[in-house]
Amino acid sequence: MRTHVIKALEIVEDLLASNELNDGQRKALLQVQKHLLDALDSVVDVKSKVRDIAYTLQELADTLGLEVKLSSPRLVLDDEDILQAIAESTITDIEVEGEKAVVKRIVAAQH
Repeated sequence: MRTHVIKALEIVEDLLASNELNDGQRKALLQVQKHLLDALDSVVDVKSKVRDIAYTLQELADTLGLEVKLSSPRLVLDDEDILQAIAESTITDIEVEGEKAVVKRIVAAQH
């Protein structure tokens, strides 16, 4: 997506350099350029947020003993070990009620 927006910006810049544009066309292209720059900023922001989410997910998966593969995640710990890992974790609070365990809070790392 980022590459496509950058290529579109290059095309707009080339058109803006042309002397054959009237004022209305130039104004319209400047508006398009502004919208493309805003879109590029959004793409960069989303990429950063996805990276943060992936890091937090990896940390949680490591704590839970989860081997993460995008196609087929699987647990490498049994139920008791998972509950113990969560209970001892500094990023989670857990309450065990009979056979049910409820994670009350997960603290994400802030960057």
